[in-house]
Formats: sequence, structure tokens, C-alpha cells
Amino acid sequence: MRLSKMFYSLVVAGLLAFGNVAHAAVYDFGSLLTASSGYTAPDSFASDPFAQLQTTDNGSGVWTMLLSINNNLFSSFGDSAFLGSMSFDFTPDPSSLPVSTFLASNDGGVTSVKSTNGTGKSGLSDIDFGTKFGKGASNRLSQNDWVQWSISGLPQDSSLTNMYVKVQGIGENGKLSAKYTPIVTAVPEPGTYAMLLAGLGLIGFSARHRKSETS
Repeated sequence: MRLSKMFYSLVVAGLLAFGNVAHAAVYDFGSLLTASSGYTAPDSFASDPFAQLQTTDNGSGVWTMLLSINNNLFSSFGDSAFLGSMSFDFTPDPSSLPVSTFLASNDGGVTSVKSTNGTGKSGLSDIDFGTKFGKGASNRLSQNDWVQWSISGLPQDSSLTNMYVKVQGIGENGKLSAKYTPIVTAVPEPGTYAMLLAGLGLIGFSARHRKSETS
């Protein structure tokens, strides 16, 4: 009886620990959404995405975002390419424009972020809002750069359903742009692996307990 109680206590503790883990996901960008008229944008990024976004839902309507630009941005779009903004679609809809707050970046990266209103593009509708990165030619998110920022003012238990990044400074005159959505959606959270390991351990514990009872 004591061992059974211990078994169920471990199960409950594992579930509680899982419930308290922040929700994290990773997205790789490279699926073409739309591009400036007359510009043939590359769309073959299935195995070599040019940007990656890590998101963490910290609870209470606050998310942390980390956007990293890979070393194939220039070879894909030209040496003047940069990521000027992202647009997001959260469910449920925020009642007002959330706030984007700059946290950190690498040397040479952007030093500011700003919340903007989002727009739907080519099948993506109801985009709630966006975040702009930096300002001016000397403050841009470009190849091998990264930026971390927080988003606050979202509804409790929000889910990220649609998003795209805007690549700017491309084309012969550097005035064209293209928008890309993720090619790889959310990966399992660290808490998922923890629960899996805990579950395997409990199964082993239960098997040993049954064996000891029958011997």
C-alpha cells in the first residue's frame, strides 16, 4: 500500500511540474508568402532556413522571443538584405496593441524594437500586430545577427497561430521585399521530454514493484 501511494504521488508531482514549465517552441523561416511585384523571391529553404525564432510563453500574457539570422541571408537575398519586421497572429485576439520591449542583441545587431499593427497577407488574415527591428541603415537586423525581446499585454493562455517575417533591402535597387512564414512548426518542449523520462521511470518502478510482489 505504501509503495502504491508513493507511485501515485510521483505521478501527481510530475504532472504539477509539467504544468509549471513555460511553453517553448522553435520556428524556422523559409516558406515564401509573398514578394514585391516583379521580384522572383527564392523559396527553396526547406533544408536551410535563413532565420529561426524561439518563443517562450512565460504566463500572465508575457512572451519572450529570440530571433536569429543565419549565415545564408546574403547569399540568398544579396548583401543589403535585412529583416525589418515580424507580424503575429495570436488567439485569442489582444484587446489592444501589445508592447514589444527590447532585451538584448549581439554586437552590430539592432538596439531597439517597436510594436506595430499587423496585416493579413496572401491567405493569412487577422494578423494581430507586429514588431519592427531597429531604425535606419546602421541599426538593422542582418546576417548572423540576433535580437531578444519580450511581448507583454497578450491575453492569458494565448497561442501563436500565424506569423511571417519581412525581408527588406533586396532586389537590384534594394527597395524590394519578401515575406516568409515558418517551414518547421513547434518542436517538443523541454517539459515534454521531462514528462517522458518521468513516465518511463514510473513504468520501470511499477514493473519492479509487481515483480517483487510475485516473487
